[in-house]
Amino acid sequence: TGNSYFKTRDGHSVTDARDRAAMVRLAIEPEEGFAFSDREICRPGETYTADTLAELAAEQPDTEFYFIVGADSIHNMDTWYAPEVVFRNAVILAANRNHQVPDEELKWDIERLRQNYGARIRSLDFESMDVSSSEIRRLLEAGMPERIPVPAPVLAYIQEHHLYLEEGVEAGE
Repeated sequence: TGNSYFKTRDGHSVTDARDRAAMVRLAIEPEEGFAFSDREICRPGETYTADTLAELAAEQPDTEFYFIVGADSIHNMDTWYAPEVVFRNAVILAANRNHQVPDEELKWDIERLRQNYGARIRSLDFESMDVSSSEIRRLLEAGMPERIPVPAPVLAYIQEHHLYLEEGVEAGE
């Protein structure tokens, strides 16, 4: 994502797009079937998923795209910019980390989006997956970077570039 209008609108602190891109490249490098794209970072202004998916679908009409979101995003996806375009151009994979969204609530939201938009949504459950920027920040500040559940090259990048730390705070201090 380049400039996410959801994050900047809510005043969230967001790691620089170049750093996020570098970490994605490192994370997917050994994985078959993944491809990196910097089109959203290069696009000026705010970034909309609908625009990116429409471009990809036009360029590769025989490819089925999958878009992974946190399960908490499913509830408000119909408020996104052009949700019908998002749902038309990708299968949505809703990652439900540690059942952060109760199963019944998620099922209800998925069914609502299927009925209203023809959305294709699959739920992904991760029992022990807790990799959020908040958790990375907490583990770095506690001096426990080895407990951060990211690939080793990504952790090395985080440490080398002093990411996810309060300004002026080093890991373990």
